[in-house]
Amino acid sequence: MRKITSTRGRIAAGAATILSAVLLLAACSSTPPTTSSDNTGAKKAGDVKIFMAPKFTGLAYFEVAKDGGQEAAKDLGFQFKYIGSDKPEATEQIATLTNAIPQKPDALVVSAIDQDAVAPALKQAMKSGIKVVTYDADAATDARDLFVNQLSYKLAAETMLKAAKLDSPDGGLVAFISASPTAANHAAHVKFMKELIDTDPEYKDFKYIDTVQFAGDDAKKSQDIALNLIQAHPDLKVIISSSAVSAPAAEQAIVNAGLQNKVYATGFALPSSVKDFIKNGDAKAFAMWDPAELGYVATAAAFQLATGKITSAEGQVVDAGKHGKYTVGKDGEVDYNKPLIFTKDNIDNYNF
Repeated sequence: MRKITSTRGRIAAGAATILSAVLLLAACSSTPPTTSSDNTGAKKAGDVKIFMAPKFTGLAYFEVAKDGGQEAAKDLGFQFKYIGSDKPEATEQIATLTNAIPQKPDALVVSAIDQDAVAPALKQAMKSGIKVVTYDADAATDARDLFVNQLSYKLAAETMLKAAKLDSPDGGLVAFISASPTAANHAAHVKFMKELIDTDPEYKDFKYIDTVQFAGDDAKKSQDIALNLIQAHPDLKVIISSSAVSAPAAEQAIVNAGLQNKVYATGFALPSSVKDFIKNGDAKAFAMWDPAELGYVATAAAFQLATGKITSAEGQVVDAGKHGKYTVGKDGEVDYNKPLIFTKDNIDNYNF
């Protein structure tokens, strides 16, 4: 899953170049950001600044998660800023994060485009007293305080395979498309799906192509990969992707090829991006969670860290108010764990 040593080296080199310009400045400001406090020493909500940095801006999924972060800011009374580049590149996200450090936010809420490449920037933020919460896609464990995981990796795998079963009840050959080899969540999803197919009787009728394809969250590339998979494997039944870009793009490629109801695509997708496929009968099921609620929970967790209400210790409880309470698990992981499967019977109930 991680045979990309040369690519990671280039990314790391780029990261070092970008970081070098800010390290001196950051070193001169290595104490936690100061804010006003009440007579108990706690920071006032209105003085807390939280920045959210998605993998890249402009993608509908992250824009919906941003709405959740903004809602949390309104409910809890802190300052919120959405930052980032519209380019899906690790060096761009590293630049965003390193540029944020001198602005002294109290917390960063980050979906890591590459778990290792962004780690030096996040560690520098933590040394400067900034709390770091990852959501959607994790960074290296020692480069953040908490990770708000949309679904535990095994539950995510089970959810996508359940959707695949609705598409193809008799099983068949499965192919996987992921964002990149360095997307930790996608790699884990594929790992668990393979294990479930190998060991769980519920999925015994599936078999899979071992090699994973990578589309970089790019719709055109996802369509091209899907078409190539169909042509290379005439017995292919289901293409599965945990990329909210690749899953609907793969289904579009199937429709363009006129292979509806012969080959299916599924995985994670915004309901708005797959509603037509499902309503037309081209696809039977896609999966997701509520990205707005995920963004809310992650940002609320960052606020509680920044104000000292919780730590990253196992057993602590993230209180997201109307969106529930979540317990911190091992290695600072907080599992949101509210999967949704969209079918023709329920997809009209979701408007994101």
